[in-house]
Amino acid sequence: MFIGRENELNTLNRLYSSDKFEFAVIYGRRRVGKTALINEFV
Repeated sequence: MFIGRENELNTLNRLYSSDKFEFAVIYGRRRVGKTALINEFV
């Protein structure tokens, strides 16, 4: 289940859809859901 990351997913979608070269860094403490966020995005 994936809950509460709509803002982050919207940001990733906006960056991915951009015509410009965009670079994103996903960082945070351990076990906060970084990998789950990327898996949901992909």
